Amino acid sequence: MISVVDISELLAALGLSSGASAEQRTMALIALKTAHGSIRRRLKYDPCYAERTEFYPGGDSAQGSRESFWEASDTHAYLRTVSLASSTQLQILHVPLRSVTSLWIDYDGRAGTQVGAFGSNTLKVQGQDFWPNYDGLDSDGAKFCRDGIIHSHGAWPSVAGSVKITYFGGYKPKELRGEDSVLDASGIWDACLDEASRRFLKMKSRARNPLAGFAGPLTSESMGDYSYTADTGLMKSLLGGTDILPENAMKLEEFQNYGSMLGM
Repeated sequence: MISVVDISELLAALGLSSGASAEQRTMALIALKTAHGSIRRRLKYDPCYAERTEFYPGGDSAQGSRESFWEASDTHAYLRTVSLASSTQLQILHVPLRSVTSLWIDYDGRAGTQVGAFGSNTLKVQGQDFWPNYDGLDSDGAKFCRDGIIHSHGAWPSVAGSVKITYFGGYKPKELRGEDSVLDASGIWDACLDEASRRFLKMKSRARNPLAGFAGPLTSESMGDYSYTADTGLMKSLLGGTDILPENAMKLEEFQNYGSMLGM
C-alpha cells in the first residue's frame, strides 16, 4: 500500500536521515501512522492510488415515492423497487477515479452477502451501461475523473449494496509529491509531512521532559549486542490529541470529496 509520506522523507525533514536512533525511528513511525490517519479522517477517504472493491449505495436511498417492476436475467427474475428520485450519477469514494475494472448490478446483492450474489450475468459493460465522467488525461496519457462520478444508462439502484465496483482511484506518488505535470496533490503530502513532524517533536519533548514523571518510552536497553525495546502504547499517549492544525486543514480543502460527503 502506498503511503502519502515515507519514513525516509520524515527523517530527512527532521534532520535525522543518517544516524537516527532506534527510539527516534520508532517515534517517527508512530508519528507517521497517526498523521496518515488524521489526513484520511479529514478527507474522508484514502488519497493514495490503489485498486479497491466497494459496494454502493452506502445507505438505502429509496425514500418517498417508489416504483416497482419486474426485471429478468438469464436465470432469475427480480421485482425491482426504486425511488422515483433515484439518480443517474454514482459517486465513488476515492478520487480521482482512474479506471473501472469491473462493475456489477444485483438488485438482491446485499453487499455480496447473498449466496450467488453478483454473478457473471450481473456484470455491466463500460461505455454501454455506464461511463465515468472522465475529464482529463494524466501525464501518462491515461484518462481520469476528478469528481469520481459514474453515469448510468437509466437510474442507479437505490437499495444499499446493490452495486459492486472494482476500480483504481487516488493519487500516485509523483502526484502527491508535486512532481507531475498534470495532477498536483502536493498539498496532501505537505500537510501529512507537517503533521508527522509536529507529532514527532511533540512526542520527543514529552518523552524527555523530567516533569512528566517518567524518563521516556524506553522499556529496556542493553549494551554489547545492542537491543532496544520501546513502549509504543506510551509513545502514542504522548501525542495527546490527533486533530490537524487549521493551516493543514486548509491545504486539504481542495481535495475533499464533497459529493461523497453529501451522499450523492
